[in-house]
Amino acid sequence: MVTQAKTLEELIRELPPQMQAEVRDFVEFLLARREPSRRAEVSTASGSFEQLFGSWDSGDKNSADNERIDADLAREYANPHEPGV
Repeated sequence: MVTQAKTLEELIRELPPQMQAEVRDFVEFLLARREPSRRAEVSTASGSFEQLFGSWDSGDKNSADNERIDADLAREYANPHEPGV
């Protein structure tokens, strides 16, 4: 199955304005927690914060597999997460 993937920037633009602001606030929070050398590197980089998305490497070459992500989400939503389980 071949699908046309949207960029993260396109997906963010589809969110309601309040949620767009929340996403940006969250990203700024994450950037503020980076080690000082990376913060300086980010602050001197040109462009917007969207350029930083996808810069983290989980070490799993299949971490962006949408079908696997969907299966993981479905499994978690189906789990009642009852206390003590």
